[in-house]
Parts: sequence; structure tokens; C-alpha cells
Amino acid sequence: MHLKNQEQDLVSYFDATRDEQKINDDVTTRIERLRRDAETKLDAAHERRARALAELKKRGETYASIAALVDLSVPEATRLVKSTKSARSTARPDIGSAAENDAGDASSTEEHLESPGDSALTSSADPSTEGDAGADGEGARSIA
Repeated sequence: MHLKNQEQDLVSYFDATRDEQKINDDVTTRIERLRRDAETKLDAAHERRARALAELKKRGETYASIAALVDLSVPEATRLVKSTKSARSTARPDIGSAAENDAGDASSTEEHLESPGDSALTSSADPSTEGDAGADGEGARSIA
């Protein structure tokens, strides 16, 4: 009887050890997947930020005024705006030769499709920046 109980205890112990390893492996897999998903989402958010600043630049804002509007350093604002230029230049070679004739139309369509999301983000961020700019009056722009 003693040996039978000992055998059951050992079986339980090794089953639990195997379960622990399975749980640890599962946690590791889930953490890796969460990190990849978060990285993808962060990259997309970063691109949206950069595109929003690039739109400001296209409308005639200076790097300094953009930086002041969004509370970034001038080098950081410049880097974000310029990152959209390098992203666009690297994206263009991926377009097939047949699609190159329509590339202007397709990119302008894409910009129009992406702009509402950007403007929604910009408009949600505007009240806080307007509040800061309002407190300083034109001071925020005079920094530029």
C-alpha cells in the first residue's frame, strides 16, 4: 500500500512539473505575441503622428512652429516629418510598373483615406495644444 501511494504521489509530482512547464511556455508565447502586437500598434501610431506633422509642414508651418504646437524639440519634430519622406520614397519602388501610371491617383486616394483618421487625431489633440497656445497667445509661434 505504501509503495502504491508513493507511486501516485510521484506521478502527481511529475504531472504537476510538466503542467508548470507547459504554463511557463504558454506565458512566454503569449508575452511574445503581445509584444509583437504592441510593436505593430506603436509603429502605426508613430506613422500617424509623423504624417500629421508632415501635413502641417506641407501647409507651410516651420519645423520650429510644429515643434512648439505639439511640445516636441525641433530636432524631434524635424525627424518625424522627414521620416514620412523616407517612408514614401522606400514605398514607391514596391509599386509595380503597371501601377506606376496610377501611382499619383492611388497615393492621393490613400492620402484622402488616411487624412480623416489623422485629422481626428489632430482635432482631439488640438484642444490641449490650443489651450497651451492660448495661454501664451502668439508666444508659441514667436518661438518659431
